Amino acid sequence: MKPKVLKKEMFKLLLTSLLLPLLFTSCVYKDIDGANNFQAMLRALVEKSYAKFDQNIFKDETVLVSDFVNLDRLQNHSKLGFLLSDSLKNSLLNRNILVREVELGNDFRIGEHGFNLLTRNSNRINNQVINENFAVVGTYSVTTKRLIVFIKLINIRTGTILSSSSASTRIDEEILDLERTPDVRTTYAPLVL
Repeated sequence: MKPKVLKKEMFKLLLTSLLLPLLFTSCVYKDIDGANNFQAMLRALVEKSYAKFDQNIFKDETVLVSDFVNLDRLQNHSKLGFLLSDSLKNSLLNRNILVREVELGNDFRIGEHGFNLLTRNSNRINNQVINENFAVVGTYSVTTKRLIVFIKLINIRTGTILSSSSASTRIDEEILDLERTPDVRTTYAPLVL
């Protein structure tokens, strides 16, 4: 091989070896110190769905946002769900989408048949929900290797999912620690000396 062709091939190889890791790490939601950057993940999800948000939600309209729930349990008692929810609310507000927080355990539940209202008191429904047309619902699943996060824009009146996006990151000790729920059955006896 000619020296000029060899140099050109070596340059291509070097350039590829430098750029290839950047391609694979661009979807990793980690800070320089190795901590998870949930805010960046949720910001990316909102950006993926923003065209649909902008099409459907008027500038002065408020959307309901509840706590994220784990798809395996359809409940949220972990720090991870609350952290993801707050990151979503922050990302929506940064895009000038008005947010009204609702307590998932008191107002709504995600069950076998989807997004359910948890009250029969019509006055409460009228005061709590009647003025809103949309909800942004977040769910997540923890697999053996990944945390997968989903957000959906739902028309509350029709139950139609207008937009959905997902992202994932590798499971690490930080995620596992945030996902651990306190054991409510544990009783601590007072220490008597």
